[in-house]
Amino acid sequence: NPAMNINQDFLLERVLRKHPDVIGVGEMRSAAESLSAAESSRTGHTVCTTIHSNSCNSTYRRMMTLAKRKYNMDDSVLMQIMVEAYPVVVFTKQLEDRSRKIMEIIEGEDYQDGKLIYRSLYKYEVVDNVTLESGETRVVGHHRKVGSISDGLKKRLLDNGISHKELEEFTGKEVD
Repeated sequence: NPAMNINQDFLLERVLRKHPDVIGVGEMRSAAESLSAAESSRTGHTVCTTIHSNSCNSTYRRMMTLAKRKYNMDDSVLMQIMVEAYPVVVFTKQLEDRSRKIMEIIEGEDYQDGKLIYRSLYKYEVVDNVTLESGETRVVGHHRKVGSISDGLKKRLLDNGISHKELEEFTGKEVD
């Protein structure tokens, strides 16, 4: 509310004082939202937000370019901030049959020499687009696990309160 001088930064400052389990930031549309939400996440808080992007890995660049609109920081610094703040990105898409699917989940690991280093964890694979007798299109596909989270993310999750049991359910492997 600009009339009351209440903006995203103001709200995030206030909520951080309450030590929340999770911070939900509405759709990221501005430079202030992009960087302030990322900085909140880098303080050890879990931050969930949404943003429009073209693909899973391009989400990091989209967050960086949003922040760049207001903050004169080097691209590589902003990208490193975004990768650290959001280690997991979930990309959804509306398909030809108007269904929405989680298309990919990735773990961003680093940003070096102008390149995002990430591992793909899950993908939705479209097998076919079938035209029904009614003329409607039906997308046929399935989700497939394509990778596992890094040891670094496992440690981060354990350090931030996830149990071994929950982590094993997520990874499908016994955790040391």
